[in-house]
Amino acid sequence: MYIIAVYDINEKRVVNILKIFRKYLTWIQKSVFEGELTEGQFAQLKAELKKKMNSEEDSVIFFSTSHSKWIDKEVLGLEKNPTNNIL
Repeated sequence: MYIIAVYDINEKRVVNILKIFRKYLTWIQKSVFEGELTEGQFAQLKAELKKKMNSEEDSVIFFSTSHSKWIDKEVLGLEKNPTNNIL
């Protein structure tokens, strides 16, 4: 599945959350990640995040679809981290 994740995390925990996301997804902009994950990887990601988050202060939102081809992506201005899959 194709995942877009956005987060708003307290400064005290943001570095830990960033490291977790980077293990699974591609950073595309401040507090935004995207990429393909299996259901198992997605479950692991969420489990790791839950261990480090404070549910009363932090939030993570996931948008998912079966494949990236179902999402149109348009960037205005500087693209922070292009996600080209062209080999």
